[in-house]
Amino acid sequence: MQLSDTHLSAALGVPAQWPATRDWINADPPDLVVHTGDIVLVDPDDGDDREFAMALMAEIEAPFVALPGNHDVGFFDEPEHFERRIATFCDAWGADRFSIDLGRWRVVGANTYRFGNEQHDRWLASAVESDRPTLLFTHQPLAGEPDDGWELPVTLRAAAERAIAQGDVRSVATGHRHRHWVSGRAVWCPSMTILGSDPWDPVPGSGWRLDDSDGRHGIIEHRLGPDGTHDHAVIRPWD
Repeated sequence: MQLSDTHLSAALGVPAQWPATRDWINADPPDLVVHTGDIVLVDPDDGDDREFAMALMAEIEAPFVALPGNHDVGFFDEPEHFERRIATFCDAWGADRFSIDLGRWRVVGANTYRFGNEQHDRWLASAVESDRPTLLFTHQPLAGEPDDGWELPVTLRAAAERAIAQGDVRSVATGHRHRHWVSGRAVWCPSMTILGSDPWDPVPGSGWRLDDSDGRHGIIEHRLGPDGTHDHAVIRPWD
């Protein structure tokens, strides 16, 4: 299961979607729950929001891993805070990356905000370079984003693509854009709590189109077949 962009806030309390989501997951626990970032509402340094989010995620009765989003560690214009915030994230959630074998598959989570870092990218290349089909999770999309100031910088996207080039990466599952969209191996997960904003004008050549994305709330169930096939479904347990 993939959760993303929950934007949890101690002041706002338990979001309306959470009880049904938790109960749906716990009724038939998956092999793994992955949170692809923007766990907290706005401020990476808000300890109350972080602790509130940790308490809610602890209600999940399945293995759980988390990756940082820009609201968890800051965006690219705050590099002076990255190391401290990533260390805080790791203290809270155990790590900022992961590599887990599930059946025939390898499931890898990368830290978007470490792309271009030699140590991180070397680790990522090693994680995906196996004889297993790989499902990669990270916060920001590697393809299809508009040029609106919130996209992954071109140099970091290129670094990520180089790092995974030798692996059998079947799908790249991300969050960040609060929309469900599928193109090639890209799968965007919507926000669990915040509707996608009015769609942006598509950028020529981006592959993104208004009529094939969905800004409604949701979470995603990924199904990894023993024959190497991958499919997914958007789930809305609160409906």
